[in-house]
Amino acid sequence: MNLPKIRLVSAASALLMAMILFLVPFGFSATIMHSLWTNTAYILTESAGVNGTLLGIFVACYLYTVQEIGFKNKMQVFAKAMVGLIAIISLFAISNEYLTKPYFRYQRPSHVYVLQKLHLEAKIDSLYQLPKEQRALWFRQKIQEEAKKFAEINPMVLEHWLNEAGFSFPSGHTFNAFLLACIFAFGIKNNSKIKQWQAFYFLPFLWAISVGISRVSLGVHTLQDVCTGALLGILIGNILLTIDHSRHWITHKKQIT
Repeated sequence: MNLPKIRLVSAASALLMAMILFLVPFGFSATIMHSLWTNTAYILTESAGVNGTLLGIFVACYLYTVQEIGFKNKMQVFAKAMVGLIAIISLFAISNEYLTKPYFRYQRPSHVYVLQKLHLEAKIDSLYQLPKEQRALWFRQKIQEEAKKFAEINPMVLEHWLNEAGFSFPSGHTFNAFLLACIFAFGIKNNSKIKQWQAFYFLPFLWAISVGISRVSLGVHTLQDVCTGALLGILIGNILLTIDHSRHWITHKKQIT
């Protein structure tokens, strides 16, 4: 059975990511100027952002169509998969932004860092009373006023901090990565046309792990944020691959083998 293998590898990948982040001090390691790791971490994190996730959804939908026969049938399966995945990921993003994160109200590490640099740590509670847009504007103005204090931070990373002005828990990027990794792995493992690909079904999870590490390295999330995002992504991904109706609706197959 391929699905139990994917469940096992997905759980193992989340555990591996947690162990790496617990043992290695990645926090804020991808923030300095002229750093290959900073550029790499930024690319990784963007691969699970809005545009990267849309591309990932496109690839996942293509994988669903590989074994379908006929152009019309392929397009029908592709369209159904596209609508379903966009709806699920969008629903999570909206509920995360407007329900989950405001409920837990976890502070972003990048916000704490900026306020420490400005010696304004005491203002963090009052800042989180402001709407997200006003909070982002406040941080932008303060960083511009005290530009010398942030001279060592890559401008690309600073801009990312300003764009990520909301609460921290859980990580939406990591959720996207692990959810898509489950679907990529299933598509690769069940690709009977190119059998030599099947042994590499674990590779999407290496990408997902890298995304989680990049979020911590850029200073926008904590270990707890990315591990929770990963577990939620794995949970939803495996539900999509398990529920009979969803599986049949997307793949036109009656049984996962």
